Amino acid sequence: MNKIPAVLIEKDEKKIDLLLNFLDTFPEIGKTRYSNDIYDLEIVLAKKEPAVVLIGPTYSLTTIEDMLKHYADALNRIRVILLSSEISAKLLKHALKMNIHDVLEYPVQEKDFRESLKRTSYLFETKESILQSAAQECKKIMFFSTKGGSGNTFLSINFAIALKQKTKNEVSIYDLNYQFGDVALMLNIYPKNTIFDLISLNKYDDESLDVFLIRHNSGIRILPAPIDPSQGESIDADATSKILQAMGRINNYVVIDAPFSFSNLVISAIKKADHLFITATKDVPSVKNLKICLQLLDRLNYSRENISVILNRSDSKMEFEIDEIEKTIKRKIDFKIPSDRMVPISINKGIPAITGAPRSLVVKNIIKMLEILNTEEGNIKIR
Repeated sequence: MNKIPAVLIEKDEKKIDLLLNFLDTFPEIGKTRYSNDIYDLEIVLAKKEPAVVLIGPTYSLTTIEDMLKHYADALNRIRVILLSSEISAKLLKHALKMNIHDVLEYPVQEKDFRESLKRTSYLFETKESILQSAAQECKKIMFFSTKGGSGNTFLSINFAIALKQKTKNEVSIYDLNYQFGDVALMLNIYPKNTIFDLISLNKYDDESLDVFLIRHNSGIRILPAPIDPSQGESIDADATSKILQAMGRINNYVVIDAPFSFSNLVISAIKKADHLFITATKDVPSVKNLKICLQLLDRLNYSRENISVILNRSDSKMEFEIDEIEKTIKRKIDFKIPSDRMVPISINKGIPAITGAPRSLVVKNIIKMLEILNTEEGNIKIR
């Protein structure tokens, strides 16, 4: 990656010195220009040369709003980072509408600035790395359960983290259960913004998506479902398709946690999925629904080779034995996840099993699910 040119605009001389010293600690930052006149921002925007522009805490967003509106097209190449002594939800939403790259609290923390800088890096990549990045394909892996309580969300979360650990690539979870999604809750995350806010903004560019994807300490990112179930009713298949397409641009893998229903929304997502995990349990309603589900997928012409059946709580003593289930559905069970009292503990504490109990049989069997991946010439591909 080439060095990132930076521009610092701040009225206070002492703050300029502090921020220049701060920027000097980042080897990826190249030549840094600075000014104490906010109207120099207009000159930078007019030139439209790729750069990161830091607006110091002395200036407010309203000070630069007219310039940002006038040179809106320049913000495709110039990333503006607003430094503020006080951050509010109102300020963040306003900044997002103005296509501000990021709002960081001042004094700036190294971790926050590094993460923000990382999201600008593609602007300064060489042509070779851009071509390489464009050649990467995002694989969409969907988890679908045959009825509620099958453990679908638990499995999708832990699979996503296992995938992140194995590939070291960008992995995100899309919570498609718009009315009762629990992905964020199971990861002990209480989001300020959800997919509903993203759709309300009606902007699906990489910058907007980066703001709404929440980074978990495992390394995966999450696009949370709405907190208010009534908000989910307004999200249609068209908006879902746009977001999935946008997520594909900035991820190597998107794991979709879907609700149990064959709604137009879910069917649309299934058609875009490269691989489908169907989660079932050993009780009669679940097996009946599993059989119907597989029949419906046949009618949708979804490839059987891209379907894996998971039997959760496979060692539970129920009416069905595994061989009977396989005869009923006319195919083999691909993966069996045993019962473990660790699972409800993991869910209630918001600590994924893959990190909290890595030696458990549940985790070992989830890791086996990565067998759907092939390693060919260093690239991970879905079979």
